[in-house]
Parts: sequence; structure tokens; C-alpha cells
Amino acid sequence: MPESDLEPTPQSWLERAYDWNLAMLPGLFFFLAAFEPLREELGYWLALVITLAAALALTLIVSLPSIPLKKRRVARDAEQGIFECAHREPGSSLKDKWALGYAKAEPGRLLFQAKTGTIGPLVGRVETYSGLRVLSPPAKSPWSVFPRGRVITLSTDKGTVELAATPSGLSLLTKLSLDHGS
Repeated sequence: MPESDLEPTPQSWLERAYDWNLAMLPGLFFFLAAFEPLREELGYWLALVITLAAALALTLIVSLPSIPLKKRRVARDAEQGIFECAHREPGSSLKDKWALGYAKAEPGRLLFQAKTGTIGPLVGRVETYSGLRVLSPPAKSPWSVFPRGRVITLSTDKGTVELAATPSGLSLLTKLSLDHGS
């Protein structure tokens, strides 16, 4: 019986705007509007430093409201055993490609469903992995794959799988799904 789609908590419109880098627009507009007048008054380098610092601060201030929203969404997902991750099967023809998506940790198994791009919807079928065992301790994830994440190598009924996720996501996986034998 095929698994139904994983259903992570949907992102709010504010989170989607942040993912599309719209929080950078006010800082960019400030930079473009303020740089030239400041350059005439203070000189090129001082104007550049001031406008870049102010634009960065404005960008951070605009993006602050999305942080608690994301934390609440991730917490709701964790209650269901769902976490965001990147996954790859080292022996496959796409051995250097990571599939971004969501995983659901269940007793004795892991469900994974890919999403389109970094912010797109879930697509394709749900992959089911069982007989999970840890082959290597968590290591630092490449920034390009999963920023501030960890990578763990798992042995499954379908072969070896690498999973990159946040430390809390890997903790959830360990708590719910893994056989701790090696």
C-alpha cells in the first residue's frame, strides 16, 4: 500500500516572503537611496560602510518576525514526527545530489518525501526505509546542503542512506526510529 503524502505544517505568508528574500528589499532600497547623498557629504568609503551597516540592520529587523513563526511551525511538525532534511543514497547514479524534503520518523521506519527546490511543495512518492541502523556518528553538514545541520549515515533495508538535518531533527529520528546496534 503506497504511503500518503507527508503533511508538514504549511508556511505562513511571512515565512514565504522571507524565503523569497523579500526582507532584503527595504535594506536595498535604503542603500540605493542613501548612498549617493552620503557619499557627497562623507566620502565614498565612509558612506559605503554606513549604508551597508544600516541596510543590513534594516534587513535583520524586517526578518525578525519570521523567526518565532518558523520555530512554532517546526515544533508542530516535531509533534507529528516530521522534520525538514536533505537525503541521498551514496550508491545511486545521483551520488552527489541531495534531495531536499521532509522526513517522518515512525517506530522502526523513516518516511521521506522530496520537495521541489528549497521552498517548493512536496512532490513524488513517499520513500519508506526500515531496519534503520546508524553507520556513522553525526558530522557537520556541508553549508550548501543543509546550513547549520548535521549528516548521519544510515543502513536501511534499501541500502545506505545519508540524511542531513538539524540536530533536533536527528534527535527525533534517533528517539523514534533507530535500532541502536551497529
